[in-house]
Amino acid sequence: MAKRKVSSARAARHAAADAALPATFEETVAELRTIVDDLEHQDADLEAAVGRYERGVALQKHAEAQLESARLRVEALLPDGSTELADDEEEDEDA
Repeated sequence: MAKRKVSSARAARHAAADAALPATFEETVAELRTIVDDLEHQDADLEAAVGRYERGVALQKHAEAQLESARLRVEALLPDGSTELADDEEEDEDA
């Protein structure tokens, strides 16, 4: 029975970690910074710290997905699926 309690507690923490992920990348990064600051500077009990860490992991994965989505959108705008700027755009950057 003890295993069930651990498993249900773990499931509850995972659900809380994934709950209400931020809509924007900037909000995701801001919350991640807050969590890192909290973990570095506050003396929380072990369960609270693990819960914050789990939320941070969920946010990190969410941020990666947000970045990947943005990358795919930009690539769709580039000619022929290229991932590099055209030569004339690179020249503009040098000016």
